[in-house]
Amino acid sequence: MPNTIAYLALFSWPIVALVLFRLLPLQKALVWAIVGGHLLLPSATYIKLPMLPAIDKTLVTAVSALLLCATFGPRETASRDLSARTGRQIVLGLVTLVVVSPILTVLQNTEPVIDGRVFLPGLRLYDSFGLISQVLVSLIPFWLGFRYLHSRDGHRAILEALALGGLIYTFPVLFEVRISPQLHNWIYGFFPHEFAQHIRAGGFRPVVFLSHGLMVGIFLCIAVIASIALFREARREGRTAYGWVFAAAWLMIALFLSKNLGALMIAAGFAGATFFLGRRPQVALAVTVAAIVMFYPMLRGAGWIPVDEVHSYVLSINEDRAGSLKFRLDNEDALLDHANQKPLAGWGGWGRHALFDPETGEMTSTTDGTWIGLIGVFGWLGYVGRFGLLTIPILFFALRRKTSEPSYLVPGLIMVLCAALVDLLPNSGLVNYVWLMAGAVTGYVLWRDQSATEGTKDAQASQPSEGFLFAEPERATWLMQDEARQQKRRSRSADHPGSAR
Repeated sequence: MPNTIAYLALFSWPIVALVLFRLLPLQKALVWAIVGGHLLLPSATYIKLPMLPAIDKTLVTAVSALLLCATFGPRETASRDLSARTGRQIVLGLVTLVVVSPILTVLQNTEPVIDGRVFLPGLRLYDSFGLISQVLVSLIPFWLGFRYLHSRDGHRAILEALALGGLIYTFPVLFEVRISPQLHNWIYGFFPHEFAQHIRAGGFRPVVFLSHGLMVGIFLCIAVIASIALFREARREGRTAYGWVFAAAWLMIALFLSKNLGALMIAAGFAGATFFLGRRPQVALAVTVAAIVMFYPMLRGAGWIPVDEVHSYVLSINEDRAGSLKFRLDNEDALLDHANQKPLAGWGGWGRHALFDPETGEMTSTTDGTWIGLIGVFGWLGYVGRFGLLTIPILFFALRRKTSEPSYLVPGLIMVLCAALVDLLPNSGLVNYVWLMAGAVTGYVLWRDQSATEGTKDAQASQPSEGFLFAEPERATWLMQDEARQQKRRSRSADHPGSAR
């Protein structure tokens, strides 16, 4: 049970956020208010009032940032370019779908579930208001990213906060790797999960102040990718860049020691792509990942996801992790069959989407992945609405890539977002900073200053064509030298016509 310090920390966060907004520029203050609250505030600590979402660290950080952005944010609106009408309509439609779908879910589940000793009450219209309030709170970071972080500086602020936040977090992570996950218990008075799940390979998987060790793993993973993206951008700008490489290496070591195999594999794949590939291949990879994530339930149900091959590969690495993966896959198959009984709007809350033993009444299923939880509770309407908002900005950026800046910040943020999306398939990690990134990418395409757009076009006109690897500065130098040689050769030919032969 949370102690007094836990509740004090939770309700003191608005003051911390206010200090951030007074000391830092708006974009940095916003990002650190969201990321810092996620990393430092206690998990599983909340106050629940009727018809209102739980007052926890998700709500406190999001609402605090919203109010402070409204107070300190810019007022002028004349120079904004919102000409992407089709894109705005699609985003508005997805938001509407997310907000309205809980009403349809409730209307479809008014009857109770009775099976042996299992009795689950039917839903009432009263329940829809609570679900809608939760949805609105979860979308606040998306709006904040869309409204205030839709520029290159905003994307830089996100990447820097993720990378530096990950670096800071490595110290308590390494402490808990050695001592055991105790910080949450020592400071906030309780452990937020099952301790036995965090005993791994003769050591411990750290938790720090998050809800599970898996959340620590994915955060370190995206911190690695963010560091690589910042290295690429610093190198393109001609600034000292190798500090970010050392940061990525240190984060990778901490991730390896944290015993998060899945996050380690995601980090290796996306960090390698961010380091070696040019902007266009990165975007192409991101579109592929977004399409797979968006249609994952259909692909999984059709048997097109090679889950058996993945299990065999993990089995060759670690038998314990393979057993855990097999348990998850079997649960997902059973839950997907149950969800398909009400595919449109789902089963709703009160555990109706889960599976129970009719003789004992005990729950026999475990909902790990975000996708299967959304399909079960809200059906395809809820799934398409939420994952549409998370993946559609990647497609928007790919379609409007010719008007993007010649920078690695936007593709880098997209690669970080893709890593988080992949993690949503096996794990439940749809937290504030994921929505913030999705909103920032959406805003970059749909809500950009006209002056920034014009500057982008001028910058693109002066940029050399992009190479596949990350050697743009060297390529630009080579092109200028080659042009100088050709011009000198033409001048010599004009002065001495006979030398042209």
